[in-house]
Amino acid sequence: MKEYDYYTVEEVWQALESNTDEVLTKAAILATKFVRISGLAFEAEEVFNEALVRILDGTRHLPKDIPLTIAIGNVIRSICNGMAEQNQEKIFKHSESIDEHEEIGTVPTDEDNDSAHARWEFLISTFSQDDDATRFLAAIQEGQDKLEIVRSVFAGDETAYWTTRRRIVRNGQKHLKEAG
Repeated sequence: MKEYDYYTVEEVWQALESNTDEVLTKAAILATKFVRISGLAFEAEEVFNEALVRILDGTRHLPKDIPLTIAIGNVIRSICNGMAEQNQEKIFKHSESIDEHEEIGTVPTDEDNDSAHARWEFLISTFSQDDDATRFLAAIQEGQDKLEIVRSVFAGDETAYWTTRRRIVRNGQKHLKEAG
């Protein structure tokens, strides 16, 4: 595994001061692109500023062997992806509650429960060799929320939570489509 050498906050400041117009202009263009692609209702400038804040307060690190514009763009893309996922989770949670209460006569059938159970079992078997995914799915099944899962499964590492969640969603959807 490759070890990266990261810019310090002071080095980022110096790099930005020496390349301000070129680097920041290109990064602002990337912010506009990623916000548009993500379908976010935020201004690109807000996401761009958030990326700079995270970089300059030391919570996001930029590898030295990647051009500064691309490194800042990666932080911007990460922020956009995170916001888009959060919005999708909110939409999904709200749609579930609306669907459950939309029609009084709508009661889940055994067929619906069997289908959901079969999909759940399929996910469990698909990720049976992946310890993080297995623990993540077990925590979900126990009804733990995100903060509990981050703490109990990933020892407080939120990045590991998001990485595992994305892997489960991405690979789970792929396997479910293949299974028909």
